[in-house]
Formats: sequence, C-alpha cells, structure tokens
Amino acid sequence: MVFWSGKNFYILLILVLLQIPVIAQTFTFHDEPLLDIITEVEDVTPFRFLYREALIADIRLSFSAEESEVMEKLTESLASTTVGIKVDKERYQALLFKGSQETIISTIRLSGFVIDDETGERLPFSTLSWREHGLLKGIATDQNGVFSTELNASGKELTLLISYVGYKARKITLDLENPASLNELSIRLTPELYGGKEIVIQGVNFYTASDTVMESLLKVGQFNPLGEDNAVRSLQTLPAVTMTTAVSDGINIRGSSADGFRVHLDGQTIYHESHLFGLMDAMNPDVLRSSGFYYNITPAQYKAPLGGTLSLITKSGSVNQTKASAHISNSAASITAEGPIIKGKASWLLSGRHSYLDQVNWLNNQSLIEFGLDVNRPSTLEFQRRLPAFIKEVKTTEPVILDTEAGFYDLHGKFQFETKNGAQFYLSGYAGYDDAYQKYIRDFAELEFEFESKNKWDNKTFASGFSTQINPRLLSQTRAGYSMYDSDYQKDDFEYQLQPAQSGNGRADSSITSPLNLNNEVYEFNIRQSFSFYSDVLNLEFGAEYSDFDVRYQELSLITRSFKSRRTSQLADLFAQADLTDLENITLNLGSRLHYFSNGQYIRWSPRLKFSYRPTEFISWNAGFSRNYQFIHRLELYNNSSTDFWILSNEDQPPSSVDYFTAGIHFFVNPTLYFQIEGYYKHYENLRLHELNAGLISTSFTNFENPWFTDTQGRSKGLELLLKNRLDPITFTTAYTLSSAELSNDRINNGAYFYANWDRRHQLSTAADLSIAKGLNIYISWMYGTGTPNLFDVSRFVDTPRLPDYSRVDLSLKYTRVTSLGSIKAAISVYNILNRNNPWYDELRPVTLVNVRDNEIRARAMTHIYDLGIQPSFSLGFYF
Repeated sequence: MVFWSGKNFYILLILVLLQIPVIAQTFTFHDEPLLDIITEVEDVTPFRFLYREALIADIRLSFSAEESEVMEKLTESLASTTVGIKVDKERYQALLFKGSQETIISTIRLSGFVIDDETGERLPFSTLSWREHGLLKGIATDQNGVFSTELNASGKELTLLISYVGYKARKITLDLENPASLNELSIRLTPELYGGKEIVIQGVNFYTASDTVMESLLKVGQFNPLGEDNAVRSLQTLPAVTMTTAVSDGINIRGSSADGFRVHLDGQTIYHESHLFGLMDAMNPDVLRSSGFYYNITPAQYKAPLGGTLSLITKSGSVNQTKASAHISNSAASITAEGPIIKGKASWLLSGRHSYLDQVNWLNNQSLIEFGLDVNRPSTLEFQRRLPAFIKEVKTTEPVILDTEAGFYDLHGKFQFETKNGAQFYLSGYAGYDDAYQKYIRDFAELEFEFESKNKWDNKTFASGFSTQINPRLLSQTRAGYSMYDSDYQKDDFEYQLQPAQSGNGRADSSITSPLNLNNEVYEFNIRQSFSFYSDVLNLEFGAEYSDFDVRYQELSLITRSFKSRRTSQLADLFAQADLTDLENITLNLGSRLHYFSNGQYIRWSPRLKFSYRPTEFISWNAGFSRNYQFIHRLELYNNSSTDFWILSNEDQPPSSVDYFTAGIHFFVNPTLYFQIEGYYKHYENLRLHELNAGLISTSFTNFENPWFTDTQGRSKGLELLLKNRLDPITFTTAYTLSSAELSNDRINNGAYFYANWDRRHQLSTAADLSIAKGLNIYISWMYGTGTPNLFDVSRFVDTPRLPDYSRVDLSLKYTRVTSLGSIKAAISVYNILNRNNPWYDELRPVTLVNVRDNEIRARAMTHIYDLGIQPSFSLGFYF
C-alpha cells in the first residue's frame, strides 16, 4: 500500500506553513521627514492621517518600531516637537495638530483647513456640518480654505461631515475631551476620479446633509461648442440666469444687463471673460478651482455689481509631487504642469493653451469664425409688404471670402508658499489674447467692394496675496493686483439701422452700410486689506479696498464721427460684514460697504441685509435687501459679442445703482430631493445704453455729448422655481422662470418703459445626467424661452413685438478611465442637436430685386438672424 503521494506532500506543507508565525513589519527611521514616515505608515497599516503639509514639513524623526507599536513610538517621538498627535485606534485615524497634547484650552474652538489629499492644496467653499444639541449646524471655508467657529456641543465626541464638489465626502469623529486637537485641524478630502468641474452657488448657503443634492447642480462642461468647457455659460441652468445665444459675451442675471456681471480671477477683474465671441472661457478650466457664484444678497466683503459675480481661483499646484496634464479639443491644445519647490511648503503651476483654428478646419471651425464676425450668419428674409408680381427673384449680397484668420491663447502661472503656522503667500499671473480677422468682397449696385472685419483683445492680470492667523480668533488677509485690458473692433460694412426723422413723410425704415471702429484700454490697480474675527456669537469681517482706474475709449461711426474719452479715478471702499449664526433657527447677515469715487466726488453707501429662518431641517425661509453701486460700465452692441468696451462714471455721469429685494422658500424633502421658490424685484438708476441699442436710430435718439445714454432707468421682477431629484444613477434638474426686464429714458419713446433686449417672459430648462457605467456619463438638456423683444418694436410698423420662441437640445457623452500612469478623460458633445433655427435678432439688410425683364433693383429687407445651428465637438485629456 502506498501511504505517500504528491498530493499528501502539499497538504502537509501547507499545514506546516500555517504553524509559522507571521513576521510583522518592522519600521526603522533615521532622521526621516515626517511626511515620508506618514506615507510609509499609511501604505503598510490601515491608519489614515489628518495633517497640513506646511505644519510638519520641517519635522524629522528617528525611531524603530514593530507594526503593532508604531503609533505609540510615533507619539513618543512627537512629544519633543511643536506638533501634537491624537490617535483613534478604533477608527484607525491619527490627527496631527499644532501644539502638544498637554495644551489646555478653556473653550472649545473648531478651526483649521480643508485640503486636497493628493496635492496638499486648500479647498475653498468647502462645507462642514455637525449636530449640536440635536440641531444641525454648519460652516463653510473661505476662499483660502480656512474655517473657524465656536463649539457648544455636549458629550465626549463630535462627528463632522465635510464635503466639497468633485471630492468624496468624509465623516470624522473628534475627541472633545482633548480640545487642543480641534485647533489647526487639517481635514483631507480625496478627489472623485470620475467627478467634473463644478461651480459653488454662493447665493444661498446650506450646511446640512441635504447639501449633497446641491452638488453637481452646475457642471462646467455643459456648454462647449468648441470642445472647451465654459463656466460662464453653464450658469444658464440656474433659473436666475437668462438663456442667451451661442455667440454672446456675458450673461444676464435677474433682469440685469451683461454689464452687471463680473468675473474675478484671484481677486482681479477679468475684463474679457471669453474667447471666440463667447464660445469658450478665456481661462483654462484645468487650472481653476471650483468657483463661487454670487447672485443673491452678496456679502459686503465682496464687490457687488448690478447682477452677479463669478469668483475664480487659480490652483496653487501640488506641494507633494510633480504632475502634468495635456488636453486637446477641436479648437485648441493645452499643457499644464505643477509641483513642489519645497516639499510640503511651496509649489508652482504653469499652464498654456493655444488654438489651432487656422491650421485645422474640422467640425466647422472656419464657419464659426464667420459667424462670430457677422459674416454669413444664417438668416431668412421678410418684406414689410407683399412684393409686386413683376419681381421674380430676390438676391442677397452674400460675401465672397478672401481670407480668414483666427487664434487665441491664454497663460496661467502661480507660486505659493505656506509656513508651519499656516500663513500663506502667493503670486499669480494671467495673460489672455484673442484675434479674429476676415477679408471678403460684397456686391453693391453692380460694384464689388472689399471689406475687412477685425476683432482683437488682450487681457493681463497680476495678483499677490498674504494671509496669516494673528491669533485663534483673528485672521488677516492682504491682496494686491494689477489688470490691463486693450480691445479693438473694426467692421467696414456695419449695418446701421435707420429710422427717418419723425416728419410725417411716410418713408420706410432703412439701413446704411458704413464702417464702425471701436477701441478701448483699461488699467486698474487694486489693493485690499481685511480682518476676519470669529466668536461664539458672530463672524465678523472688516477692511478696506482701494482701486485706481485709467480708462480710454474711442469710437468712429456713422453717428459719432470721432469720439475720444480718457477718464481716471480712484475708488476707496470701507466694508464690514457680520454674520450672526448663534440665534435659534435664525441666521442674520448684516453688511455695509461705503464707497468714495473721486471723479465726481461721489460718496455712496451700500447696505446689505439677509435674514434666514429654518424652523426644521426640511424647510428654510429667507429674505434680503441690498443697494449696489457700479462705477465702471460695459457697453453692449446688440449684434456684436466680439469684444468688451468699458467706460467710467464721472462728474457728469453718476454711477449706476440697483435697489434689490429678494425672498424665497427652500424645501429639503430628503437627501436626494430639493425644491426652491424665489422671487425678486430690482429698480435701477443711471444705466448705460449705447445708441445702437436704443432701437432704430433717428434724430429723437441722438445724444451729442456721448454715444451712449447715462440716465436710463430700469426695473425687473421675477419668480423662479427649481427642482432637483437625484435617483441614482440618474439626476433630474428642472428650472422655470417668469420674469420681465424694462428700461426707460426720457429721450426714447417719450420716456415710456420698453422691454430690454434680453427680456424673456418665460424660461424653462430641464436636464438629465445619467451614469451609464463606471466612468461613463451622458448628459442631455433642453432649454426653452419665449422670444426676446424685437428692436424694431420701438418704431412704428412691426406688428409682432417679440421674436419667435427659442428652443434648444444639447447632448454630451463623457468617459473617464484610470490607468496605472494616470487618467484619461474624453468627451463628445453636440450643441443644438436638432439643428433648430433659433432667432437671435432682426435687422434691415441690402438685397437685390430682379424683375421679369432681368433688371436689378436695390432695396432693403427685414432679415431674421439665427443662432448657431448644430455644432459637434470633442475633447481628450491626459492627466499624469
């Protein structure tokens, strides 16, 4: 009998091996940086650390320990340093904080930072929430990722929920019996591998578990006809923002003109926020942190124009490792690189993006340039009366394209340094450039003429900032910067819409083709100092801000043969914002901003008040009032979105202002269902209105001093509904707005109110975001709006006061894949997938009438100009 076999041998070997004790990992560190020690311990053990790189970057330790005792040895080694550690073995959590464990604090204060776990960057506008005596409380970090508040919690522990758009939410439990560990708290969040860039809505703040339903409300990649994300246009999914056409520079917020919208980058004004006629952002989205959008009652520490502000922050770069990314779309290519200068303390970031529209004409690139420059825009003709029977053909004067050039670039750079105590210094710079040119031939009266259309702008900003914690309750922030902007616009065949003098001669309206030339230069220096004070009853921020302006404007047109202006002025502001959050179920925000504008010696006061009442976790009421002033103004032309042109208030032209009333009710039905109703009323004074936008030009509209009106009044009102329902794997968002925006000027329509060009009575949008599989998402949206007013309604003959309704369907498909080398993100989008002709504006244009004898007659016909048709795009990004 055989008692031994190969099978029996392997069984016996396995039994013997099971009796051998597992050899534990031994850690040996000799003068090793604490950052490296943490990395190795996290790789081997289940422990995870909460820390801030700059706090521990200088600490080096030496010790040896088995895996089972490594945390005890680490605690002993840190006892002789300025850093304390609190180890929670049940949750495998280690908290590093400033000071030793023996530190005694009489009151419990929660303060610190929210940080990107991979790069060490701070995360602005993060939210933290917890329960205090059964009630849900919360705070938000500022633009530097800093938070501070007093705790009045009972018990031995406190559970915090920390969230930030695009990152995995995290829960941590804090030991209230060791209050020293709650100061300089560093909370680290991990990026979502399949998340996208988003915008944080600062119009209202909610610090509850229901915040999760507000995430992904605004995804930056929803509007990208050229394959590049557009943060500004993605705001149109909000009911407070009026939908506009593809080629449109700026947005209209709650009845305000695009003049009332501002974009700030690292605190500096961006005077032209888009490339290529508004089709994409002028800033590379790969280098921007999630943004803050202020459209409701804006806190006093922020400048508040008549509409709203989008605050963008440049990423500071990784303090831990060198990283890079490359991105290509159907219009541009970009490269971004970042990394540490001093590991854990200082970092750098550089990014550049350049178009290749001239080199590769795919996916309709050249036609988009023509569209933006008002050459060959899609249109149809309509005559004021029936044509005679002897007219057999109508010819339009289609141009013959001779040459087309277009290009843009943007550059970003940032350096940041952080000390062990949390003080932070940064330098950042931005340069953007856009140039579009076309030469073409048009036929007039059997003669051919050569024309040119040019558009160019150049924008540069430099910013620096320093923030430091003076004591646990007081934070100081200093910022200074400089902005430069230059723009040129030339169109040799601009169509001036003419109305005859009101002499009763019965002549029809017409138009004249004549050159239009505009030039603008803006220089602004800005410096700001603020202090933030935190107590158990209120958060107070106060400070001062100073700006120096030099603005030059030149116009050569059919009406204004030669107009030149140069204005300089200084603007000095004092501000204070007090947020009372310790009242039961009530939050009270009180703000005050005092302005002094030297050109005209204007002294203006801007009060800001917001009241919120939350009787339960499921409902919140709020109401507010503010008076905002605007001292620098943007001129708009109804058919031109190529460049922005800015002018200053002066002794003869007072600043614009708005009295703003708002109220709303918000329902948090459950963590996945959210509904809100908001209403508003605004009254405007001293708005700017260019003559070309005042309706048809006539002697009754002529302004001999300036080519714009300065004493225009306005009023707007609206009711807004928003519903969001997240039912994994699909999320639905629906918004509806009923609104009106009207203007009035004594020299137009005898002072009677007329509807603003951007007014839409009804607006409805709905969107679905579906996660098909891991890393694969499809997004589809439908936007509908009643027609905007017809410019010719100011005159006598148009029966229909508004253009036809607007309706558009967009589709996007996005895919993300993570590899061992990094990640790949790809997207395919289609703008206006149904290729619908959506009305943009009407104007009179020259046509040729051919009679039965083949004779040609020159005439002018009403022309309906349409928005961009179907436009596919793609983008591909590599992140490593």
